[in-house]
Amino acid sequence: MSYFLRMSANTISGLLRKRGEILDELQAIRERQAVLSNDIASLERMLETFGYDGDLQSATLRANRVVLFYRNELRHYLLGELTKAGAPLSSRELAERIVTVEGKDRFDRRLMCDIVKRVGKALKLLRERGAVRGGKDSKTDRYVWSAVTRRP
Repeated sequence: MSYFLRMSANTISGLLRKRGEILDELQAIRERQAVLSNDIASLERMLETFGYDGDLQSATLRANRVVLFYRNELRHYLLGELTKAGAPLSSRELAERIVTVEGKDRFDRRLMCDIVKRVGKALKLLRERGAVRGGKDSKTDRYVWSAVTRRP
């Protein structure tokens, strides 16, 4: 009987190792895809700058819309991050955390602007519901958010 248990443990550890390798490879592919997408966007901007007026849309492979968060997932994530944080956080800091978790390029200005807008809108909805509060930080002169602690 112990032979089968040992065999099962070896099989499980081998499968977990292979799963980790595949996840690492998938992450590397995502990062490479993000770099290539940024490169294409840069080339298209340069072509437009130099006066190219051809149809770039048909020549570009457009990926489907990338869904970072599903319904209510962003709000739940933001509440969790604000609850864990020891200090109030700005929308940009929260957006940087999201981009880092998702494995995206935080230096992609278009992506960061999009995520900061989404975070801001989600936080405003949470403020209307009384789950978070926002205000100007007197030290840094930034608008920061914190979770409202509920008292029983």
